[in-house]
Amino acid sequence: MKSLKKCTAILLVLLIFIVGLVAASTTFISSGQQTLAKGDSFTITGTGATNGLIAVWIIGRDYFTVKTANPDQEGNYSFILNPEETGQFSSGQYAFVIQDPGANKMMDIKSRVADNGNITFQNGGTAIADIGPKQGIRTNAEPVVRILQTSITLWGVDDILTPYYFIVEEPSVHFDQKSSANPDGQLPNLNAGERITISGTTNMGVENPLHADIRNLETNTLITSKTIPVIAGSDTNRWSFDLDTAGFAPGEYLVTVGWMKSNTTGTGSTIFSVVAVSGPTLVPQNSGTLRTDAGGALPMPFIIGGAALLGIVALFVLSQRRKT
Repeated sequence: MKSLKKCTAILLVLLIFIVGLVAASTTFISSGQQTLAKGDSFTITGTGATNGLIAVWIIGRDYFTVKTANPDQEGNYSFILNPEETGQFSSGQYAFVIQDPGANKMMDIKSRVADNGNITFQNGGTAIADIGPKQGIRTNAEPVVRILQTSITLWGVDDILTPYYFIVEEPSVHFDQKSSANPDGQLPNLNAGERITISGTTNMGVENPLHADIRNLETNTLITSKTIPVIAGSDTNRWSFDLDTAGFAPGEYLVTVGWMKSNTTGTGSTIFSVVAVSGPTLVPQNSGTLRTDAGGALPMPFIIGGAALLGIVALFVLSQRRKT
C-alpha cells in the first residue's frame, strides 16, 4: 500500500513537471524568420517560467555570453539585445539556449570565462568541459551547444536547456524590378513624367525605417529622397515607394535604398533612365504637307486642286450674272 502511494506521488510530481514544460513557451522578435540582421534589435520573451531565474546562453562565431532575467509572478520573462550588442555579432549560425533551473530552482550548469578568455562549463563549481576562447567558436554553433546539452545528463542536474538557432546576416537590401536588357539589376527605362513603384526585400526588421535617395548619375545631384517603412512579409520583409519622374531631365539616375543606422552596410542601389517623350513633329513649309488640328496631314496637291476648283466656280457664277 505504501509503495502504491509512493508511486502515485511520484507520478503526480512527474505530471506537474510535464505540464509545466508544456505550458512554457518562448517567442522571438527578430529581423525575419530564423534570421537576424547584424546590428538589429532582438527580443526573447517567454511564459511558464515558474522555477525562478532564467538564463539565455548566446553562442556564435567569435561570441559567447550568458544573460539572466527574473520572471514575474506569472512566469513571464524577456531578454532584449540592443543594436549595439548584435552589432558585435558575425555572420553565421548563432544559438540562443534558454536555461530553466528546474525543480530545485538552482542553476546547476554555469559558465566561467578566465582572464585569458578561455571558456569552461561547470557543474556546481567543477569544470566539466573546456570550450577554449570564443574566437575558436566557428560559424556553426551547434557543436558547442551539444557539449552544453550533455551536461544536463549528469547525476543530480535537473536544469532544462532548450536551444534555438538563428542565422546572423549582414544587413541587405534587394530590388524586385530588373530590366530584361540588363540582368544586373537596372530598372526599366521610364518616359519623362511616368510614375513607377520601386520595391524590394530586406532582412532588416520592421522597426527600421529605410532611406531612399535618387541622384543624377552624371552630376551626383540629389533629386529627391524618401523615408520608407519596412513591412513584415511571410518569408522576408519588404519595402516599396512611389516615384513620379515629372520634372526629371532625360538621363540616368541612381536609386540608393539603405539603412538609416549605417552608411556602409545594409544598402542596395540600382539605375534607371528617363527618356524624352516624343512631341509633335515640326514640318517645314516647303515639305508639301499641312498639319490638321487632329494631328493628321493633307497633301499639298489636294489643297491646290481645291483652290483652283473654287476659282472656276466663281468665274462661272460671274459669267451667268452678266448674261442676265
